[in-house]
Amino acid sequence: MKLRKTWRWGRHGLWALLVCVSLTLSLQAQQDGGTRPIRATAVHTVVGGRVRLQFSDAFRGALRRAHIAYDAVGASTTEGDAVLLPVADGLFDLASGRGTVVWRGGLALETPKADVDLRGFRMDTVGRLPLLWTTLVVEGELADTFPLCTVALPTTQLPARLIGGRVLTLRDVELRLTAEGAACLNRLSASERFASGQVVGLANIIAIVE
Repeated sequence: MKLRKTWRWGRHGLWALLVCVSLTLSLQAQQDGGTRPIRATAVHTVVGGRVRLQFSDAFRGALRRAHIAYDAVGASTTEGDAVLLPVADGLFDLASGRGTVVWRGGLALETPKADVDLRGFRMDTVGRLPLLWTTLVVEGELADTFPLCTVALPTTQLPARLIGGRVLTLRDVELRLTAEGAACLNRLSASERFASGQVVGLANIIAIVE
């Protein structure tokens, strides 16, 4: 009997302890706004940064022969022959290199047909074919959204590493005209100087992530 009584008290004590722990965890969860599992991930949110777009000599020569002049517009600026565009936002997977990165600003093009802007650049490497999308603005009106360039991330930079846990760098990202991009430039210049696969230049991206 004495042993059984001792067992009852021990069992009751155990239940009391479990109830106490449960209440403590519940109160802590309420204070923390709820609990959720934490897991390591290679996907990061892009919150800022800068893109340096450097056109190739051959592409700048093609623009000159087609009588197309370019300048920065909006939040972008020029630095010599390069164009600097702020990074707005996006998502990026460090392991695979898949993601989307939105660039602010754009390019103003003075062409034989019309003065237009290329705005809303969005680098998308999630799909089967990595692309740089843009929106064509003609006389202040949104005219078309299309893939301007294909995007090639150097595989030697993958998996990507963060500097200081916050800074992502993508160097020498190669851009080539798509069929849609070449057709747009040919139409604006009334020429056939641009072709699908033509090298546009290199983009160097510094992105701040969280």
